[in-house]
Amino acid sequence: MEALLIGRPHPRGSRWSRRLWIAVPMALALLFLVYTLLLWGSRIEPPPRSISAHRLPVEVRGERSYVGSNWLSRERGLWEYHLAGEPFEMGYAHTRLGQRLLEEADDFMFAEFHRYVPAGWARFLIRLGVRWRYRHLADQIPLDRQQEIAGEAAGYLDRHADFLPTYHRMVFYHALHDITQGVEHSPLLGCSAFAASGAATSNGHLIVGRNFDFEGPEPLDRDKAILFFKPAGRIPFASVAWAGMTGVVTGINAEGIYVSINAARSDDQGGEGIPVELLVREILERAHSIDEAIALVKSHSVMVPDFYLVADGKTGESAVIERTPARIEVRRSRDTILLTNHALAPAFAKDTENDRLRRYLTSGARYQRLSELVRQHRGTIDPRRALEILRDKRAEAGEVLGLGNRNALDALIATHSVVVDATALQLWVSEGPHCLGKYIGFDLRSEFSNDGTFERYHPPSLPEDPIGNSVELRRHRQAVAELEAARGFLARGVADRALEQAQKAVALDDLMPEAHRLLGDLWRSTDRERARREYQRYLELHPPYLHDIEEVKGVLSSL
Repeated sequence: MEALLIGRPHPRGSRWSRRLWIAVPMALALLFLVYTLLLWGSRIEPPPRSISAHRLPVEVRGERSYVGSNWLSRERGLWEYHLAGEPFEMGYAHTRLGQRLLEEADDFMFAEFHRYVPAGWARFLIRLGVRWRYRHLADQIPLDRQQEIAGEAAGYLDRHADFLPTYHRMVFYHALHDITQGVEHSPLLGCSAFAASGAATSNGHLIVGRNFDFEGPEPLDRDKAILFFKPAGRIPFASVAWAGMTGVVTGINAEGIYVSINAARSDDQGGEGIPVELLVREILERAHSIDEAIALVKSHSVMVPDFYLVADGKTGESAVIERTPARIEVRRSRDTILLTNHALAPAFAKDTENDRLRRYLTSGARYQRLSELVRQHRGTIDPRRALEILRDKRAEAGEVLGLGNRNALDALIATHSVVVDATALQLWVSEGPHCLGKYIGFDLRSEFSNDGTFERYHPPSLPEDPIGNSVELRRHRQAVAELEAARGFLARGVADRALEQAQKAVALDDLMPEAHRLLGDLWRSTDRERARREYQRYLELHPPYLHDIEEVKGVLSSL
């Protein structure tokens, strides 16, 4: 009898077991259903393409690759795209010609994503969150841009389509600026630009200088491109960017209208709107004047704050449009106008985020130095002088900065840099790396009118930066590598090795404030006097971020 009782299942345990066997599959089924509905509700599908859209093969002729009349080459040290026709055909040719370039940039960005977010579950949640947050993004994109991106997706053999379907991911790619700009350490908040005309220049032409300081994927600097677009029925234009980008961050059209964007910050909350690169594309395709450019900016909702430098080579007028999701302020000039990353209009005087950006990041310091240089060279500004200004590596009043200091106009981080004579319709683009190499010249009248049957005219290149092959630059680069190694050892808890590497960095480049800060941190618990000296040296070297300065001053006061 006792044996029978022992062998009989416990009624209560059996009941809970049966419930568990029912509940777990039901919960999993529910989660799967929710996940499926989320994917379905957040999908972004390509628009129907026209029946006439067809896919031509790639033909190689010498240094150039062709898809129909569209072609790509690197004959002069920069990738050159020449794209013409209807949106889908241009997009298809774009990726068919640049498959390798897009793959390399994609692989780099995904590797960085895995490096900064190593946990697979975290990447999964980020993907779902971004996908749901921006599920209506395509509704804000003009149909012809949707068709062009659909052409890109059709032409691209995508190795990462498992992360997001190709078209969906390419839509997000064109809004990457808007999606990431709110990140505290955004890599976009470092751009500087100016325009000068009339009595401020040597010959009355409208001259523009612009550094696009995007600390993004290295391939975007190494493989930067100038893209010449001739959209059917629209104004031809040139864009300086990289393979795959149908939007524009820096460009000029055949009407002499120049536009570039600088990232910004504001108390104004973001919302739904057109990605800024695609708005600039709209301006270049449609605007014949600054007034038309301003009207186009006003006619679209935007997702995040950005400031636009607009210049008209026909009239010599330039303007800065300070645009947030809630406000639009315009500064205009026929003399000089400057732009970094903070707003100057009185309407932003009480904007705390704008003020924080100006004081706590580098925008204020760069603006002061840019103002000083433009005033100093007033009346002599030409393309060469503009390049000197863009390459300036000093602080206000000419005080010495270490190479790579983010307070400098040239902090050795520019993804691209351009000089423009908007009156003569001539453009010079940095060969790289950053602003160090020569600037390759393009005559836009020749480029826009050339059908490939006659020789193009090229303005002479602007010279390389003399520092490019210097011992000083070599030592600085080595010091940066040693500092990164020191931080790596510190993260692993190997303080003695971190100290050795930081000392190497300072020996190679004593003007690098970050190395002295790290040495101070490392000495702080064992040698207060050494730590004090390192912190004081750090403060002498114009460190770029006020938050770090305040921290070090607080530490010094306690030593």
